[in-house]
Amino acid sequence: MAKRAVCISCFDFYDHRVELVMDQLRQRGYECTYITGDFSHFTREKYKISVPGGEQVPTIPYYKNMSVMRLVSHQAFTRAVFRRVRQLQPDLLYVMTPPNSLCREAGRYKRKHPQTTFAVDLYDLWPETFPSHGAKRVLALPFALWQAERDMGLKYADIVYTECDLYRQVLHRQLRGKRVYTLPICRERVTCGPHPQAPEGEALSLCYLGTIGKLLDIDVVEELLRQMVVRRPVKLHIIGEGETREELIRRATTAGAEVIYHGRIYDPDQRQQIFDQCHFGINIMKTSVLVGLTMKSLDYFAGGLPVLNTIEGDTRSRVGFYHAGIEVDRDDLVQTARRAVGMSNAENTQMRRNTLELFESNYSIQHVRDILSDLG
Repeated sequence: MAKRAVCISCFDFYDHRVELVMDQLRQRGYECTYITGDFSHFTREKYKISVPGGEQVPTIPYYKNMSVMRLVSHQAFTRAVFRRVRQLQPDLLYVMTPPNSLCREAGRYKRKHPQTTFAVDLYDLWPETFPSHGAKRVLALPFALWQAERDMGLKYADIVYTECDLYRQVLHRQLRGKRVYTLPICRERVTCGPHPQAPEGEALSLCYLGTIGKLLDIDVVEELLRQMVVRRPVKLHIIGEGETREELIRRATTAGAEVIYHGRIYDPDQRQQIFDQCHFGINIMKTSVLVGLTMKSLDYFAGGLPVLNTIEGDTRSRVGFYHAGIEVDRDDLVQTARRAVGMSNAENTQMRRNTLELFESNYSIQHVRDILSDLG
């Protein structure tokens, strides 16, 4: 009789990662079931998955990232998922978290079913990555309870995957004695390129990709643009949507940049055509955000686009090691601007090659398959 694995995630942007996990498990003789929700975190609409072996749990909609309704939705999702888990009685349980409630319930299931292998994938850290220091102080008690949900489950995990090395450092106490692997996000190279050749023209062209929200440090972006514009014309391509979109466009325009707004673009070839017109990707987040790698970073790297970077941990160390961008000095944005505008096309072309090497060596799908080879 074949062994059974159940893989669980709450968010629609986890599907690709879970498919890699299930491919690995099927190769080791498991029958796989994937349980996820039917509400998209990105579009805020109901959606259907096409993952083989996939099941969707009816999910309560929510429309704000931080809201009581989102917490209610996640708790209800967790209860529904583990009703199904108890029916399936898996030999291996692979749980992506957040939400932290999934990790908590998986730990409870493991405690009652010690023969089940419990693997947890820490794709993000809540509440550590919450962007407001002030809110963390005011909400210290609920945040501590929120964190405890995850840590309660981690005690019973057999295998722990972390999305970046930084998370292993932050949770070193909770992970002591565990089998721990860094399992970075990954993706395919785009089909139409990329082309490691700096764009021609007088202007310095930048790209911002992704959600335009409260994690983006618009103050730093505006001042950096202002310092660049006095030295060289600047074009800012924006790919994405979010609650602070109009503010970013307004402040970039006020700083003197020419803004080209593309809206949401999901097709990687269309994105690559824009990347090929740009010298750098903007990878600037507020200091209060605890993150070692972002999806936007991965998209820049896969597209061979060097970054203007403030992301710490894995991203900072690898951008520095491969010379795949410029570290933004918040205390000396004038110097950062000078470095960017003064870079020759030959130097930018070499940086693009370095960026592709960074991607292939650390974030390719084959690299992640190799890390998953011990699972099961």
